[in-house]
Amino acid sequence: MPKEIKILLPDSSKEDYFDIHIRISGKRDLPGYRFELWDLEKDNPEQLSAADFLRKRIDSYANEWIVAEIFAEENKKIPILLKQKTI
Repeated sequence: MPKEIKILLPDSSKEDYFDIHIRISGKRDLPGYRFELWDLEKDNPEQLSAADFLRKRIDSYANEWIVAEIFAEENKKIPILLKQKTI
């Protein structure tokens, strides 16, 4: 049964991202996660709608990552959680 954990992340600049790796009993690695903040103003020179901006960013993202969760926009920033496809 999956468990949920909460990790408090420090404030970061736009260029920062957080890679999260989980090991079980020091033996088995689970797929990694990456948390990023996508800025609708600074990262969106074409002024696309939020949905089109997300679609374009996701389509151009590295193939080894898939979207795990998109969080609610706050202050023109969209938090996104990505998951590695393979371990």
